[in-house]
Order: sequence, then C-alpha cells, then structure tokens
Amino acid sequence: MKMEYTLHQVQSIVGGKTIGNADVIVTGIASIEAAKEGDITFIKDDTLIPQALATKASALVVHREIQALEKPYIVIENPFFAFTRFMETVAKERFRRPAGIHPAAIVSKEACIGSGISIGAYTIIEDYVTIGNNVTIYPNTFIGRESFLGDDSLIYAHVTIREGVTIGKRAIVHSNSVIGDDGFGYLQKDGRHNKIPQIGVVEIGDDVEIGSNVTICRAALDKTIIGNGVKIDNHSHIAHNVTIGDNTMLIAYAKIAGSTKIGKNVMVAEDVGITDHVTIGDNCVIGGGSNVYKSLEPGSVVWGSPARPIQEEKRIQIIIKKLPEVYAIMKKLIRLHVKE
Repeated sequence: MKMEYTLHQVQSIVGGKTIGNADVIVTGIASIEAAKEGDITFIKDDTLIPQALATKASALVVHREIQALEKPYIVIENPFFAFTRFMETVAKERFRRPAGIHPAAIVSKEACIGSGISIGAYTIIEDYVTIGNNVTIYPNTFIGRESFLGDDSLIYAHVTIREGVTIGKRAIVHSNSVIGDDGFGYLQKDGRHNKIPQIGVVEIGDDVEIGSNVTICRAALDKTIIGNGVKIDNHSHIAHNVTIGDNTMLIAYAKIAGSTKIGKNVMVAEDVGITDHVTIGDNCVIGGGSNVYKSLEPGSVVWGSPARPIQEEKRIQIIIKKLPEVYAIMKKLIRLHVKE
C-alpha cells in the first residue's frame, strides 16, 4: 500500500510545531541512517544533530529548533514517542485486513461476533465464544468454546486460544502462541505419572501483548492471571496458576513455573527461570540468565544463578575472574612449603 502524507498531516497526528514547508510530501518512514528522499525520520537529542544535518530525508521530527537544519521539521518535546505514534498510524494502514468473515472461516452460530471485525480464512470459532468490536483475527486461528476476546484486539495467524480463555481489550497475540493449554500436572502413584485434569481458566487483562511461540497454561483448578498492560516476549512460558501483575514485562525465553506470583511493574530479563510457588514483589528487576529459587521483596534488583542482590553477584563475578590468578599463587605457595 502506497504511503503519502503531507508534513502538516503528520503534525496533526503527532502534535508539536512545524518549521518550514508543511506541504512537503512524505512517502516513507526510516531511521536517520537509512532515510532517503521522501522519507521522514527523527532524532532524540543534540548528539544526533550532525546526522540530521546530513540526512537525505525530506522531513524530520526533532526535539528543538535547529537553525542550521534547512529541511522542514516538526519540533516536539519527545520526538521518539511522537514518531512511534506516526508509525502506529502507518502500520494500521499497511497491515489492514479485509473486513468481514472469510468464507473459509468456520464460525459457530452460537458465537457472538461484534461489529467492524475481520476474521481470516480457516479460522475456527467455537460455540459461545464472544468476540468484541473491531477485532482482527488472522487466518488459521482456533478460538475454543466459551472464550472471550475484547474490543480492538489483534490475533495473528496460527494462534490457539483454548476453551474458557478471557482476553481483554486491545490485546495483541503474535503467531503460533498457545493460550489455555493444559498445565504440566501429574500425581505419582504406583510408579506411574497420573495426569491431573487441568480444569481452570486463563484470564488476561487489557492492553496485553504476547509474542510469538508463547505458552500460557490454564490453571489446574482456579485461574492463571495476566494483568493489564503486561508485555510477554517470544518463546516465554507461563505455567498453570501463575499470577502476573499489571505492567510487568517478560523478555524472551522467560520461564515461570507453576503457582508463582509476580507483582506489578516487574522487569524479567531474557532467559530467566523462576521456580514454582515463589512470590516476586512489585517493582523487582531480575537480570538476564538468572534463576530465582526463592521469593523476592518488593524493589529487589537481582542477578545470577541462584539470583542474588546485584551488587553481591557483581563482587562474586569479579572474584571468579581472579580465580586462575589465585590458583597460580596457591600452587606456588604449596611448592615453596613442600621444599621447606
């Protein structure tokens, strides 16, 4: 889809003040390094002014007036945030899906489907599912019986949403994720692993984004809960009966074991493992590659395996680096002692 905006139209989307020719035509959007004629780009601060002066872009979004900048530009306090607002507008146009229900989709007559929806080919929507208004569902998606999907949500291709899952408004679920699969629960008896039926549900709040290849398991009895504003990166796993508080972020390959409770505004960095039945307090930060084996007080900043307060772990890492030198000194002292 061809993109074409005047700078004035861009300013009406992002706000700020236009300096120079507001009628210049913008046909592309790019980084400061890659921008070419027709593109609009941005800089965040004074360190990038030399690049702004040299860019081939036709227009810019900047943080203050720059007298030496001969091209038209928009001045706004937070250029990066403003630029993302324009990117959002462009993305909506570029990735807009056909309206309505594709003839190859299978939608139960018992489902409740809102207005302004787009449902792709070979999607299956079972009995008593509720789909809100302005929802987009890409092809080859499965939504199980009695599930709920809130207004303005976006579900990409090959997503599986199992029975009884609730997802709030403005959710984004990326391709190949599975929500509501069985938790990994077994009871050992007579030397055998006997499956514990997983008959609970998953509840996901508003403004949640779930990356590709994420698994969120249903609870055994009650609920697996993902709060409002939570962001979960690709390849992460949320086990049964986990609770994640509002505005927490899980970066790629996060692994959260069963019945863990994670508070609000927690940052879980890449490839972190958290053991079962622990509590992570609000506003904690867990460094990349850490393994958390016990509960953390609110505001804790930890790193390592096992995870420790970050300053303690840094000291340990410094000592570990010195071990070869210490070992060489010890060997020398032992040889001297033997000679004596």
